This record gives sequence, structure tokens and C-alpha cells, in this order.
Amino acid sequence: MITGFIFSLLVSVLFAAYAAPRKYSKQNVILYTMWMGIAYFTGTVILISIIWGLGFEKSENLINPWHLLTVLRGFIWVLGMAAYNTAIDKIGLTRFNQWKNVQGPIGSLLILFTFADMVAGIKILWLLLGMTVMFCSAVLFQIETDAEPGKQNVDDGTSVPKVRNTKRNSKSGILCALFSGVCFGVSALLNSVVSRPAIVGDTFTFAQLLYHSASLIIFSALVYMITGKKSTESSTAKQRFNDIFSVSGKTRLPFIAGVMYMVATLLTIYSYRMIPNAVAWSITQLNVFWTIIIGIFIFKEVNFKRHRLRLTAGVLMAVVSCVLLFFAI
Repeated sequence: MITGFIFSLLVSVLFAAYAAPRKYSKQNVILYTMWMGIAYFTGTVILISIIWGLGFEKSENLINPWHLLTVLRGFIWVLGMAAYNTAIDKIGLTRFNQWKNVQGPIGSLLILFTFADMVAGIKILWLLLGMTVMFCSAVLFQIETDAEPGKQNVDDGTSVPKVRNTKRNSKSGILCALFSGVCFGVSALLNSVVSRPAIVGDTFTFAQLLYHSASLIIFSALVYMITGKKSTESSTAKQRFNDIFSVSGKTRLPFIAGVMYMVATLLTIYSYRMIPNAVAWSITQLNVFWTIIIGIFIFKEVNFKRHRLRLTAGVLMAVVSCVLLFFAI
């Protein structure tokens, strides 16, 4: 159980860290998502080759109808990730994460009500208290960014963009962040379903990674072919097709993000095996804390001195929520 708790904490860090590369990239959000999928898929194939090939774990059944849920999860994730990266571009890490974090309560509630994944007695209270305190922490972090409008970064990733805090960007950025949160919450439910041997009749860990990563590549490419004319300068299908297979300096950043996401997804699946799903999912929502740290101290989106009392209170409540969720294990 302790290991499951630690894995969930590590996932919370990775879920914050893999958002950071987007701050340096102006690549089309769909292509960015596709290259994340390529890194994710490549890492998964390497892991499977080593772990199954050397017999560290028993190979899993790759021909099972339950994998269709993972494919569906991949499509939903592509939509959520496109909105996720758009929100970062428009309102920055510090603000977007609080709206995106509706995925926490949505994912937890879907898991709870779908599977009655409750623990008995007083532990139910610990779970509800932990989720409530985490929500209060997120509210405290809801601060307007202090960055001044400025030019976006160039494609080579040598400078960090300033956040453009226009009313139009704020509204559309918030809507994108909320939409991504809903997508990720539904994705968590599908991940939970396929991670339950009692339901699917087998154990799927690496098979999930394989189907999920492959579906990200396929659906991202399809979405880009359909929408690329509107979102890029590529006016013809041939040009958009060439964009998909174009390798350049732009692909480095999403590739790094994809590797981090692959590790986070693997740890998430293992944590679901070790502790109640709703608890594991709630703990991972501590990524709000790490995202705030990155947004404030690395990208300077919020003036810490100006908001130190509110931010400190939010951090303390995030820690308290983690402790309460630990008692629910």
C-alpha cells in the first residue's frame, strides 16, 4: 500500500513536469500530441521487449475486446491533450491547471459511482475530507497571472513565452482547460476499468500502454489531416501529410513530454493495483502543487511575494489533503 501511495505521488510530479515543455513550443497542438504519442509508443515497445522478452513479467493477451476501451481512451485523450496545450498557450501553467483539475473530482466520482470503490467505515470520511481539502487548495491557487504581454517564443525553444492575458484568451483558455479536465476524468475511468482483472478477466498493464500510445498517434494524425487546413499554413492534404512525417527541432520537446507521460501512465496502472482507485487518482491531483511551483518560480507567471500568504496557504492545504488521503488507504 505504501508503494502505491509513493507511485501516485511520483505520478503527480510527472503530470506537472510533462506540461512544461509546451511553454517552449509553438508547434501545432495536434502535431505536438502526435509526437508525444510517438515517444510514448517507442518507450512502450522497448519496455515490452525487455520485460516480456526476458520473462520479468508474463506476456499479456493482445487480442482481447477490452482493448477497444483503451483505444477509445486514446481518442478522448487526444481531444483533451489538444485542449490542454491550447490552454497553456493562452493562459499559462499557473492558471490553466486549476481549471483543468476538474479532472480530479470528475475522475474520482466516476470511479466511485461506477464501481462503488469505497472503503469501509471511517476511511470513507478520510477520502471525502482529502478530496474536499484538495479542492480548497486549488481554489486558493486561482490567481491572475502577473506576466506582462510579450512576444511568443521562437520555434527553436531558446526563449520562454510571456502569457497574453487578454479577456479573449482568458475565456477561451479556461474553456479549453475545463474541456481537457473532463476528457482526462473520463480517461481515468476507462483506465480504471481495463486495470481491473475482476472485470476484464485478465491483467493488462503493458498492453494498455501499447494500445493507448498507438491510438494517440493514429487519432492525432487523422485529426490533423481533417483540421490542419484551418489551424496551420498547410493548405493542401499533401502538405499536411508531409507535416505529419516531418522531423525537426520542433519534435524534440513533445518527445520529451511523451517519455514523461509514458512513465506516469505506467506508475498509474501499478498504483491502481495497490490502493483503491479513487484514492490513487485523488493523490495524483497534487500535480496542482508542482504545476504552481513550475509556473511561479521557473516561468515567473505569478509574483510570489505579492501573493505569498495565499500561495502558502494553498501549499499547506495540498499537503494536508495528501495526509488525509493516506489515512483512507
